[in-house]
Amino acid sequence: MAKTQGETESPRPPPEPAGMEVVRGRPGRRSAAEREEAVLELMSGKASVDQLARRFGVQPETIEGWRVDALEGMREAMRRGTGRSEREAELERENKLLRETVTEGAIAQALLKRALEDERKGRPTPPARSSR
Repeated sequence: MAKTQGETESPRPPPEPAGMEVVRGRPGRRSAAEREEAVLELMSGKASVDQLARRFGVQPETIEGWRVDALEGMREAMRRGTGRSEREAELERENKLLRETVTEGAIAQALLKRALEDERKGRPTPPARSSR
């Protein structure tokens, strides 16, 4: 189609720099390693949001979301201090409670067994059966 006066070609995105291959595939199906790579490049200033979005075949908002998630993860890691996540602490509390419950049950069983043995020892002979 020939251009008429006043028409211009639609602008094309600039070519990717050498060594930056374009990753194509189903949008939203990026591995954790790919998301990590994108965020690290963004935070280190090696690539812009738009460059990364084109390269990974996602919307720029998706790249921004990955950056926000990474920052939240870093904040959480810095807040912990102990090296344990909230979920790990919750599981440890639950584990402690379950161990205490099992221990209490074992003690109760041992006491009942001892009481039954003492009861049997108190009888000189087993109860007689009727002859009927």
